[in-house]
Parts: sequence; C-alpha cells; structure tokens
Amino acid sequence: MHADVPYIKYFMENYIVDPSFREQLRTRPRETLQERGVPLDADLALETCDILLGRERKLRVPKEQNRYLQEYRAHQREAMEGYEARIADDAYADCGIRLWSRQVHKRCRMESRQIRNHGAVYYYPLVFELSDGCSVQCPFCGVDAPRFRGNFAYTPENAGLWREILKAGVRYLGRVGGAGACYMATEPFDNPDYEKFVYDFRSVTGLVPQTTTAIADREPERIRAYMKELGPDAMRKAALRFSVRSLRQLEKIQEIYRLDELKDIELLPGNPESTTKYSLSGRAIRLCERMGQEGREKFIRYGITCTAGLRVNMVRKTMEFMEPELPSPEHPNGYSIRETLTFTDAGEFEENMKRLFGTWAREKLPEDRPLYFNAACRITEKEDAVEFWGDGVGCSLVKDEDFLRAVRLVRETPVTFEELCRTLLAQDRRALLLWQKLQYLYERGYVRWA
Repeated sequence: MHADVPYIKYFMENYIVDPSFREQLRTRPRETLQERGVPLDADLALETCDILLGRERKLRVPKEQNRYLQEYRAHQREAMEGYEARIADDAYADCGIRLWSRQVHKRCRMESRQIRNHGAVYYYPLVFELSDGCSVQCPFCGVDAPRFRGNFAYTPENAGLWREILKAGVRYLGRVGGAGACYMATEPFDNPDYEKFVYDFRSVTGLVPQTTTAIADREPERIRAYMKELGPDAMRKAALRFSVRSLRQLEKIQEIYRLDELKDIELLPGNPESTTKYSLSGRAIRLCERMGQEGREKFIRYGITCTAGLRVNMVRKTMEFMEPELPSPEHPNGYSIRETLTFTDAGEFEENMKRLFGTWAREKLPEDRPLYFNAACRITEKEDAVEFWGDGVGCSLVKDEDFLRAVRLVRETPVTFEELCRTLLAQDRRALLLWQKLQYLYERGYVRWA
C-alpha cells in the first residue's frame, strides 16, 4: 500500500532542502529523476509538491485524481490520527484541565495564523527532559536550548523514580499524561540511556513518545535498533523525526538510510538554503540579525514549544509550569513560565503536579487575579458593539455600559474582576452578565490573567 510514498517523500524533502535539485527540476525534470533513480512522473510529482506546499498553480490533473497526492495524504493521515488520539477528549481524566488545554490552543491560533493554518500543532500537558541542556546547539533553535550539562542515568534508583512519576502523571491527567515527549530543549540521544527510559514510558503509559533528533547521521546503528524495537506501528504514527541542519547532513542521511527506512520518518529541514521558514524566537533571533535584511523573509513570528503544562527536567528535578506564547521581547523563547517547583521523590512530584495545575490551569476566569488584554489583541469600539481582533480572526460583543467601561479599565491597567465590579457598582445580574462576556473572551484568548 502507498508504494509511491517513499519516492514522493524523497522528492518533497530534496525539493525543500536543496536549491540545486529545485534548479535541476526546473530545467530538466525527467532526466533529474531518472539520474536519481526516482520512478515518478516528474510533472505530476512537481504538481503534487506545489499542492502540498500551498502554492497556487494550474492543475493538469484534478486533486482527487492525482494518485501521488492521494497516497501521500493517506500516509500522513495515519500519523495525524495517532497525534489526535493522544489529546482527544477521552484521553483526559476528570481533573479539570481539558477545557483549559483547549483554551490555550484557541489562544495560540488566534495570535498566529501560521499556527491556525498548520494542522499538526499540538500542546501537551506533561513533557519530560532526560538531559540538562543540548550538545548540538542548532543556530535556529527556537527555544535557545542551553549547552549540555549532564544526563539522568538509568540506575535502578532513577528507573524506579521514573516509572513512579509516569504512573502519577497518567493517574492524575489520564492517558494524555503519556502524550508528550521526553525532550524539549534537549537532544534526546545525548542520553546514552534514552531508549531504556522510552521503553519504560511505553510500558507504563501505553504510548510511545515522539523523538526528534538532530544527530541521525552520527549513530545510525543505534537509531536503527531503536526503530526496530519500536516496531512498524509506532513508526507509522510518527514516533521518530530527523532534524536536518545542513544540506550535507541530508545527503549523509540519504546515504545511510534506505528510502523504505525513511518512509515513516519526518525530516525537518533547518538548513539556510531550504524553503522552510524559521520561528523568530530563541537562538534564531540572533541568526536573523546575522542574516540581515535580505534574510528577514525566512523568519516568521510564531512559537515552537509543544508544552502547555509541566516541563519536568529529571536531571535538575524541576517542574516548570509553562504556557506557549507568541515570541516577543518579554517571551523571546516563545513560552512563559508561571511557576517552578522542585521534587525529590514521586510523592512530592505528584503533590506539586496537582498544586501547579490547580493554580495555573484554570478554565474559568478567576475573579481575584489581575486581568489584562492579550498583547496580540486589537480592540475597536463600534456604535453597538466592541470588536476584538487577533491575527486575521476576531469576534464582536454587544456593547453595554458596564462592559464598555470594563474594557476601558482593563486596557488602562491590569485589574481584577472583583475590583471591576466594585468600581462599576455591578452586583448580581449585572456582575454575572459582565463575567460571562469576559469569560467568553478568556476562552478565546483575548483576555488573560496574571
């Protein structure tokens, strides 16, 4: 099934990463594919590539009759269904964070049309790091990972702690507690015991955490053994991704791994010659400055973090409650940290986890915390309504005296709902109607609280 997928994928990846390949296709497409041993119709492959990359063009073949496009999309759909199942409604326990998680996603989609138009952006409530820092230091790193400082070793004591922490996460959060990754600002394979921790993760949670590595060309036998242990089902569900830092690295990866081995591995192009855009966050901010005005078009303002909840570093024994943010001078790495706690054992971890989610993952607008409008929100007062706009999306609420005055007060300075009601002399039904409107805006990310 999907026999053409390895070749379509190879075509797409080289087209995105390699400018010489793009030039060869422009001048001599059929000969280029023949020389590379790619048995595809060059014209149809180019058409498929343009459709997948969102480029407008006149189609020779209707999309529904383009077999390359249909095969590739069916292949991708299987991986996406695996992602979506991890954060489906029934993956959450009744701990009160599901709606908050949905609200975070709505907010990020409101703030950034790039995120809104990308179908595979997910946020997980629990993510782990098994190293402290990263040895690779990619120049485009959107979270500015610190330099490598050490690993969490797979000793009997550490392995026991790891398993108990995983059990606590699933016990409190539900199946979604095993949906996240075992890296964030780290290179997974920096840890020589990474695979052992992943196998325990699978045993406890029933899920395989996705792994993204930037050193796929360094340890191919280790990675092949890992792929074999995970099995074809996990690989089909996008369990492994390779980050490509240079054109030469892509060439090495394609020399080392067969096309059928790469079929289920997403390659993430990060080399400067690629057509891929960088997130203007983290270390990429400095990269953008070095590239100057000509390179500005390669950068887009969006955050790359996949965490809305806890980032747990097992080396430092820290628990950071974080939320994704639109990159800014205040949040250069594309996330904010609400609070950081430490733990020494699984019991303390579980207690702190409940405290952090209970404090910060609120689906209802708190009445005693300062409210403010999202910096990405533009507000316009109309004759009968107040409009709130994000990046290409918006909403409108009927204007009444209490609501209009509340909007103006919150725009001036962060103020609690309780303070608003006292200032407006709003009680009972008036207070309830005002709260409902602010809750509506909170659910969509226009209103936030400190």
